[in-house]
Amino acid sequence: MEQAFWQTGRARRRAGEEAWVAPDRRTNPDRRRPPSGSPDDADGQCNRALAAWIDGEMRARLLVTRALDVVWMNEAARILREDGELFGVEGGRFAPQSRVLARLAAQARPGEARCLAAPGADGRTWVVWAREVATSPTSLIGLTLQRSGGEVRFQALIETHLLSPSEGRIVEMLLAGMETGRIAQTMDVSLETVRSHLKRAYQKMGVRSRGELFAQALAFVGP
Repeated sequence: MEQAFWQTGRARRRAGEEAWVAPDRRTNPDRRRPPSGSPDDADGQCNRALAAWIDGEMRARLLVTRALDVVWMNEAARILREDGELFGVEGGRFAPQSRVLARLAAQARPGEARCLAAPGADGRTWVVWAREVATSPTSLIGLTLQRSGGEVRFQALIETHLLSPSEGRIVEMLLAGMETGRIAQTMDVSLETVRSHLKRAYQKMGVRSRGELFAQALAFVGP
């Protein structure tokens, strides 16, 4: 779906134009993207319909390159950018307030949505998903950001797989973007202890990698 936006956006960027950003619905009632072809052009009509559909989403959505250049964002993302709570755009590049967001984008892979809980202002928590949605000619990362009503916990995930308290805590910190070394420091245990708990948690959950863990965790994230 995002691939369609990239095809149109790429042509605009070749012409020296800025990446398209959804117009502000508060000042411009016409929120449709400028036509990319004739009215009878099926591909152009599809692109415009997809743009209008995703632009109206309540969740913030962005397309960025591997170098974090912003290619596209919907209106919710533009408002979030202006607020500056979670990210900004500096020189056309995605500039997150937390380094874990940049790391999440860098780790994105095709066909595998990764998820983490990122801290926001006033104790609020944001759930962020990242997935590589295009690989050629340029790798594109789709980011989806949604504010949680409260603290995000994966208690259902922990209880479903009968994880021990230590295993559950490590899994939660891993899903929050922490590396194993930092987890060991936070828990005041050795790195080998963390790896041992994580190995048992992986076995109970039937996953073999962090990517599989994130994919399974998506089903347990409450909006």
